[in-house]
Amino acid sequence: MAKWLGKILVTVLGLALLVYSSIRSVSFIQLTLSSDKQMLAFFGLAALDGGIIVWLCAFLYGSHGGAQRGLSIIMVIVDFLGAVAMFTADTAFNTGKSGLTVAFDQNEMMGFILVLSAIIALNIGAGIAHHIADPDNMRRMADEEAFGKIEELARKKVSEESDFLAAELAPTIAASWSAQTRAKYMHALNDKKVSTPLLPPTIRTPVKTVTLEPEELELSRLEKEYRNSERSNGKGKQKFQQVEQVSKTAPFEIHHE
Repeated sequence: MAKWLGKILVTVLGLALLVYSSIRSVSFIQLTLSSDKQMLAFFGLAALDGGIIVWLCAFLYGSHGGAQRGLSIIMVIVDFLGAVAMFTADTAFNTGKSGLTVAFDQNEMMGFILVLSAIIALNIGAGIAHHIADPDNMRRMADEEAFGKIEELARKKVSEESDFLAAELAPTIAASWSAQTRAKYMHALNDKKVSTPLLPPTIRTPVKTVTLEPEELELSRLEKEYRNSERSNGKGKQKFQQVEQVSKTAPFEIHHE
């Protein structure tokens, strides 16, 4: 229980003093800003007291490998020194302004402003370096560098053997090109259609079927025989009588088309 109590007290002490330091740091940063940009001071605080917390968490939980861990602990120290410098500068400025101490001159003020700018710049650069130093990114960059060297050597090899490759591959490429061109134009010719004039529709007239009685058919034939024969009087009459007798006993239909 005493162990946990000690940890809690240390944490509370650090947070309380960090709040005091943050207020002092914001007050000094606001001195460098115009009245309409006072809120920007809280963003500058990220490089001081806020940076201490961020880089400490990065060192404990978010760093892998010696490069990231070393960078994180260095930035914890840098931001700590920057926070000390800023709350000291604000304290000295206000005590000098009230007459308790010697007031800042322009050179001293410029020195603290340069320190603030340097700390902000270091935090930006350290953030970039921390991502670059990530082991996964380092491995990926090493792979890409190796592939780049392989491709470069391959390009040099191809360049050296370009004449031989051209002589070897040119006939094959030309034959393939010719085959594709021939197939393209043959396909175009096959798809071309020749238009033919439309012919009027064929009109078919129905053939009338005439059914003749046996007597009429036989009489017509006998009539022709009578006209063509010189001696058809007795013969034609005899035939007519025979047909008439047959039609009465067995009638039939004859279709003449």
